[in-house]
Amino acid sequence: MLMRFLYILSLFHLILLTHSSPSMQPLCHYDESSALLQFKESFIINKSASSDDPFAYPKVKSWTLEGESSDCCSWDGVDCDEITGHVIGLDLSSSCLYGSINSNRSLFRLVHLQSLNLAHNHFNYSQIPSQVGNLSRLTYLNLSLSRPKPNRVWCMRRLQPKHL
Repeated sequence: MLMRFLYILSLFHLILLTHSSPSMQPLCHYDESSALLQFKESFIINKSASSDDPFAYPKVKSWTLEGESSDCCSWDGVDCDEITGHVIGLDLSSSCLYGSINSNRSLFRLVHLQSLNLAHNHFNYSQIPSQVGNLSRLTYLNLSLSRPKPNRVWCMRRLQPKHL
């Protein structure tokens, strides 16, 4: 009886380990992967855009839908919810991004986004789009040293101290 119990217990443990492995996590949603790739393509990678940070590197450079790195949850700077697979965090600080942020950016299609860090890039003094206010789950926003031009302060109750 004891042997049978140990056998069942070991099977249960094996099943538990199998289902909790990282390979069982949900993949990034295609529409979010597409939005991230469109966001990437809207900028030029320019080392001087993050010249104030000696550790800067283009995090988006390896983003692709081909090969082993096709899951955006494994992309550098992207954080996904472990249960749903939705993109909830984006840390592209010091990523050598150069270009303008405008209202039609695909970034604003990431509706589950809770944290957004775009510090230490160069956004060419473009206005920060008011659409950032539509990211209703956003609790953290950092645009410091990215040379944006704020156009107004948004009323976002959930947003923690932001660095503009």
